[in-house]
Amino acid sequence: MKKALYLFHRKLAPWLALPVALWAFSGLLHPMMANWFRPEIARTFLPPLPIPQSKNLLPPGEVFSDFPRLHQLKIIALKGQPVLLGITPDQELHFRDGLTGEPIPEATQAYAEQLARSYADDFDSSLLEIQKITAFGPTYSSINRLLPVYRVRLERADGLEVVVDPRTGRLATFDTPSKRLFTRLFSWFHTWSFLGSNYSPLRITVVLLVSSLTLLLAITGLASLFFIKRKKTNSPRSVTRKWHRISGTISATFFFLFGISGIAHVAMKYRNQDPTQWVSAQSAPTSQLGSLKGPLAKASLAVIDGKPHYRIQNHNGVEYHSTKDGSILPNGDEIFARHLALEFSGFPDNSIVQTEEISSFRKDYGFIFKRLPVWRVSYTDQSHWNDTVDTEDAHMAMQTSALTLTESLSFIFLHKFHFLDFAGRDARDAGSAIAVILILITIVFGLLAMKRRTKKNSTAE
Repeated sequence: MKKALYLFHRKLAPWLALPVALWAFSGLLHPMMANWFRPEIARTFLPPLPIPQSKNLLPPGEVFSDFPRLHQLKIIALKGQPVLLGITPDQELHFRDGLTGEPIPEATQAYAEQLARSYADDFDSSLLEIQKITAFGPTYSSINRLLPVYRVRLERADGLEVVVDPRTGRLATFDTPSKRLFTRLFSWFHTWSFLGSNYSPLRITVVLLVSSLTLLLAITGLASLFFIKRKKTNSPRSVTRKWHRISGTISATFFFLFGISGIAHVAMKYRNQDPTQWVSAQSAPTSQLGSLKGPLAKASLAVIDGKPHYRIQNHNGVEYHSTKDGSILPNGDEIFARHLALEFSGFPDNSIVQTEEISSFRKDYGFIFKRLPVWRVSYTDQSHWNDTVDTEDAHMAMQTSALTLTESLSFIFLHKFHFLDFAGRDARDAGSAIAVILILITIVFGLLAMKRRTKKNSTAE
């Protein structure tokens, strides 16, 4: 049995050396992308500013009278002028002049450019290209959450490109040529995007199979290390095997950390659920969209129990005004958050036990989720614990269950080494880098030992 374990390890290792080496090498790219060579941008958030002439806006129902219903409504400033952004139930964006009601041609691209320049604080560089992105891929990964988005390329010496979401006005990501190269390599070598989309059954199955075999390789390697006695010699093959055993013993813990968390992370993709892409089915008849009361900084549409309201943000904070008579709904933001959570979950109202407004990123709601502020609605005696919703966009931001929380924590702490957060970000990244370097060293010494064995056997023949 002991010898069988050793032979199994030796036969399996050559087949897994390349994929494991690619995972380890690309793992080194992550701290480079995220921290060490991360590009800088002037702003990551744009503060809400008063919309010019917002008190003179035409009633949205009049501006969008050619559409029977609207799913969402936004008020933005485009080139210094107030603009109404109407989103129809088919999720198409329609920009209209807020003072005349006239459609604005090429407004989506113009707004994407304005957003990108505002985030980069660059209003002088020439525009090179605006590209629409409708799916996650090698240079725009699923960690960025927002879709569809627009990549804006300006003529800059640093090659900075800004990806923005015109629907929400949010920054999706930003990168430079080096980060784009790292992202593409990481996508190919670490997540194996060449096998298909993020939820491709082929991709999930292949990665899961190779990950499981890698974990098995580590187990059989440790078993052969502790249970099989070897003769002490000073031959070159013995020396390389010795160092393979030493580095393997040290890196075994990291094999298990990366392997177990990686397997759990990949296996979850079989569920093919991405709550960050869930959008409310709300819509309101345009005939019910009366005048907006200004001045205001932001406005959107919130349909609660079939009754449309304007969610208005101004110097008074966030207020919910009836679209018919302008009456204010007390505590409207929390009420709408509960309404959205029940829509997304399908749970009864009496299952809600707590609501909490989240205004900054934190451990249980990281910056990767993009959206702020949000509300967390918690349940009791249900299949999952809480929904975190974005009331400004009527959108799901995050969903938490025992299963997703376990997987998320294992991935964050075991795969990304956040258990070292107490020592600081640089120490955490250094720790993960050392771990993958040790794994690479183990692979190298293992291959050298096998090469010497193969050479010895062929010489003997």
